[in-house]
Amino acid sequence: MQTLLELFLNSVKKFPKEIAVSSSNSAGKEIKLNRTQILHSSLLLAERLKEMGLEEGQTVAIFSSNRPEWSVGFFGILFAGGVIVPLDINLSDKEISNILNRSLTKFILTDEVQNERIQELQRILGKSLVALSLESFCSLKNCVPSNLVGRDAKPDDLAIISFSSGTTGIPKGVMLTHGNIASNVNAVLEIFDCGAKDIFLSILPLHHMFESTAGFLLPIVSGARIHYLSSLNPRVLKESMLEEKITICLMVPAVVRLIHKRIFGEVSNLPLFKRTLFWILFFTSRFLLFRFCLRLGDKIFPKIRNSLSPNLRYLVSGGAPLNSDISIDMLSLGIEVIQGYGLTETSPVTNANLPGIKRYFDTVGPPIPGVKVRVESLDSNKENEGEIWIKGPNVMSGYYKNDKLNEQVFYKDWFKTGDIGRFDKKGNLIICGRIKNVIINEMGKNIYPEEIEEELLKNGFFKEVCVIGKKTRTGSEEVFAVVVLDEEQQFETPEKSEHVRNEINRTLVNLADYKKVIDFFIWPQDSLPKTTTLKNKREDLKVELIKKYGFLNSDF
Repeated sequence: MQTLLELFLNSVKKFPKEIAVSSSNSAGKEIKLNRTQILHSSLLLAERLKEMGLEEGQTVAIFSSNRPEWSVGFFGILFAGGVIVPLDINLSDKEISNILNRSLTKFILTDEVQNERIQELQRILGKSLVALSLESFCSLKNCVPSNLVGRDAKPDDLAIISFSSGTTGIPKGVMLTHGNIASNVNAVLEIFDCGAKDIFLSILPLHHMFESTAGFLLPIVSGARIHYLSSLNPRVLKESMLEEKITICLMVPAVVRLIHKRIFGEVSNLPLFKRTLFWILFFTSRFLLFRFCLRLGDKIFPKIRNSLSPNLRYLVSGGAPLNSDISIDMLSLGIEVIQGYGLTETSPVTNANLPGIKRYFDTVGPPIPGVKVRVESLDSNKENEGEIWIKGPNVMSGYYKNDKLNEQVFYKDWFKTGDIGRFDKKGNLIICGRIKNVIINEMGKNIYPEEIEEELLKNGFFKEVCVIGKKTRTGSEEVFAVVVLDEEQQFETPEKSEHVRNEINRTLVNLADYKKVIDFFIWPQDSLPKTTTLKNKREDLKVELIKKYGFLNSDF
C-alpha cells in the first residue's frame, strides 16, 4: 500500500466498526467515530469541496485544534484530490494569512472555535475564503455519500505542504507526497508493536508531522484508538490518562521532564522511612538496569506507573533530544520512554529505539527500515562527527516554490538535515546539535548549545534554559545562557545573580572549560519564546533581548 488512501481504506476494511477517534469536551459530551463513519463523512466532504470548485492539486487548509473531526478533514481533502495545508492555530492572524497567501489557498476547513478568526483572515488577505465547518460533516451520521470509492491517488501525488511560521517574507513549505508519508507509516509499523489493543493519547498539535504521522496515521492504520483532550491542563491530562487507560502517548522532552519532576517531587514529600526505602529500591533498580539490562521497575514500583495509566506500555519522545538520565530514571521506575529522530522533511521518522529491547539511552537508535543515514564530516579534527544526511522514500519532494533552497539541501538523492551527529559502535545515531546553533569560540572550538542546556536542566533550580552565542570584540562568540528560574526557589533578591552564577558553575563542573557559561540573563517572564512543540525560538529570543532588555544588535 503506497498511498495514504490505500492505507486508510485497508484499515476501514479490517476495522470497520472499531472506534478510531474519540474525545470528551469540558461539558462532558463524548464524540466517537469509527473508521466507517470517518470514511463516509470524509467522502461527503470531498463531494462538497468538488461542488464548490476545488480542482485536483489545489490546496485546502485545516485550521482546527486536535479533535476527532480533524480526521474527516484530512481524508476528505485527499479524497477530493486536494493538498492538505495544516495550520498551527497558535500562530497570529498575520502568520496564518502569509501561509494562505503563499500557498494560494482559498479553501479552509475549520472548527467552531476558529470560525470567528476567518473574517479577520479575509480582511488581511483582501479576499474571501471558502470556509467549511468540520463538525457539520461529522453530524451527518445517517447520510451515505454517492461515491463510496473516492479518488485513486498515486504515490507521487502531493499530499501535504507543511509550512513554517513567519509574518513576512517567504514561509518555508515542505512538500510531502502520498508515497513519502505512506512509506514512513509502513516502515514504523514493521518495527513497532501497536494495534487494536492500543489507545493513543494525542497531546501534540496535529499540524506537526511527528503527531500527524506517528500519533494519527499510525494508530488509524493499525486499528488503535486515538483520544483527544478537551484541554492541555495537567489535571485533565492526568485524568484522561487514567480514565481512558492510555497505552501509548507521544510527547516532547519538556513534557517528559515535567512528569519526571512531578514523580520525584512527590517522593520528596514522603515520610523519612518511606523516602529512604524508595531511594534504596530506586538505585537498586537503576543499577541493575544500567549494568545488566534487567528491567525490574514495573515490579518494584507498580503504583508509580499505574498513577499515569494502568495499561501504559510506553511513552514516545520526539521533536528534540531527551536527557539520557531522565530516560534511565523513568525506565528504572517501570515507565519506558522511547526516543527517535526525524524531521518534517523526512515524513518525519528516520531513526528509532525500540520498546522492550536493550536500550542505548544516549542515542536515537538505528535507521528504520528502508531509510539510509550517513554522517558527512564537516571538521577534519572530528572524523566521526558531521552533518546528518538522509536518503529514502520518506524524503520530501522539495520545498514549495523554492528552487534555491532545494539546491542547498540536496546532494543527489541525499537530504542534508543541518543536524550534527555521529554513530556509536552499534550503529545507533547520536545527535549533537544544529549547525546553525553551533557557537564558535575564539580558539575555534565548536560548542553545541543543546549539550549545555541539557546539563543545566538537570538542576531543578532552572525551569527553562536557552544557550546562544554572544559576540565578543574579536568577532568570536562566547557561551551565553538565558534562564528561567523555578518559581519555588527561595533566595534574597540582592543575592539572586550570585546565586544563579554559583548554580550554573556547580552544574557545569564536569564540562570542558571552553564550554562553560561566560555570562547569563535571568528571564523575567514565566517562559521563553517557544514553538508549539516547545522548542526554543532562539532568533525570537535574541530579538526580545535587544528590544526589551537593553542588549545591542552587535551582541548577537
